[in-house]
Amino acid sequence: MSEILAETTFPSIIHNNEICDEIVKWGNANNFPLIKAKLNNKMEGYVGFSPDNYYIKATRLPAVPGGWKVVVESYEAEERIIPLNVKSDTGEANRFVLKMVEEYEKEGLKMELADTWYESYGNSLRDLKVTGHPVLINNFEDFIENMR
Repeated sequence: MSEILAETTFPSIIHNNEICDEIVKWGNANNFPLIKAKLNNKMEGYVGFSPDNYYIKATRLPAVPGGWKVVVESYEAEERIIPLNVKSDTGEANRFVLKMVEEYEKEGLKMELADTWYESYGNSLRDLKVTGHPVLINNFEDFIENMR
């Protein structure tokens, strides 16, 4: 069950290309630290997720009064195991996938790659334990599926 932890408004002089930086700055200044925020179409706004079970979302207010409505909301973290394809001789994951793992960690996911790999249907795999907001996990899982 989610609950609203804080609310504020930003002025209308903040443009779409600036709002992500403003979300991060405001969150860090108000004890809701974030690393990154970006447009999230599924949540219909600009969102920064924290691995500490909250997110900050900014949505445009109507033309009058203008500006942005900013809400900090808690969420129930989800945990999933996502198998990653790896090299059968070394257990190494694709460098591009590992780079995206780093990016999704900045976006608010916690990730832990298993030390051992295994064979499944002729593929070498390592399990990646992913914890965070379900929308963010779904986005990451879609990325991994598209890499296969």
